[in-house]
Amino acid sequence: MRTQDVFHGHTPYLVVWIVTYWLCFMPEIFLSMRLRSKKAAQKSDRGSMVFVILAANLAIGIGFLVMIFLPGFSINSGWKILFDAGIVVWLAGAFFRFYCMRILGKFFTYDVAISTGQSLIDHGPYRWLRHPSYLGSLVAYIGFGMTLTNWLAIFLPSLCLGVAFAYRIRIEEQALLKGLGAPYQEYMRRTWRLIPFVF
Repeated sequence: MRTQDVFHGHTPYLVVWIVTYWLCFMPEIFLSMRLRSKKAAQKSDRGSMVFVILAANLAIGIGFLVMIFLPGFSINSGWKILFDAGIVVWLAGAFFRFYCMRILGKFFTYDVAISTGQSLIDHGPYRWLRHPSYLGSLVAYIGFGMTLTNWLAIFLPSLCLGVAFAYRIRIEEQALLKGLGAPYQEYMRRTWRLIPFVF
């Protein structure tokens, strides 16, 4: 079976995929239009928001391109199990990201900015990780790739997004160090950046 056959002749799988896509990506589109920094915030984005948005969309395109044009990397044996697992991973990553956004509350913005009266958030996943919402996104994109049942689709989209996050994290941490000072510097010393026990 070709990888793209997952989306032809298997209506229940296609319906589940479309619903998952909407659940994971449409809230991001809606929130990105609402959750921008206020005028009074000190903005330090340096183009990172646009870079991440472009990378996220490119990652989706890459996933489909390798699925269609590189069928040699298709995972044909047990593809249904991989697809089902991918849906679970995709949803888990997306919901974890939304949970992290909820914890940040009014301090969450899509562009890098320090709000007036901003304080350090160090509970929930932020107790261990400085950027857990980015980890959630990367996990979601791995799940997205798994649903395409192609080895390259599993890894390349998240790698593409990871490059954008690497730039974004550097910009964000510089802004937070400048805005929050010593408390954030101490917080950096006792937390991982993105992946527990690794990085």
